[in-house]
Amino acid sequence: MSYIQKSHLFLILLIILNSCGYSLRNNQFLIANLDSIQLQLAQPNGEFSRILRRDLEAIGIHTVVSDLSQEFNKETQHELIIGNEEISNRPVTINSRARAAQYEIRLSIEVSLKRNQAFLFEQEALFVDRIFFEDIQNITGNQEEIRIISSEMRQDLVSHVIRRIESAIN
Repeated sequence: MSYIQKSHLFLILLIILNSCGYSLRNNQFLIANLDSIQLQLAQPNGEFSRILRRDLEAIGIHTVVSDLSQEFNKETQHELIIGNEEISNRPVTINSRARAAQYEIRLSIEVSLKRNQAFLFEQEALFVDRIFFEDIQNITGNQEEIRIISSEMRQDLVSHVIRRIESAIN
């Protein structure tokens, strides 16, 4: 195949991907009628909450943060309620020594969205799963890998929350 044919093939593939609505991951855009949102966070100082606020601010949504004990701020129409972050793991496979070799790690939260005190969606659980291989020879490396995986899972869960907000508002 010549260089020109390859470039034409690439251009056609690019046009097809663009026309079907494909976009790069983490390229979320909420509709324009969501200027601000009140966040009712069970863990307002947690890493998940920090990532959520950062990503919402990055796409142009002003956030008003409060914990679950505070009342609704009348200045914001939308209220996102986020429960406690829960991390669980369970063994998936065992090795020849009858020890767990792989674990499934699950990160979950409960989330609901209100507009003017009416639910757009009631409380529902959102979660992400990952499989983690435990190296019994490198305990320190395992802990660092779990920390990295947990951070990636939080980012994925924030993306799920943003997509869920977007689908409820549309």
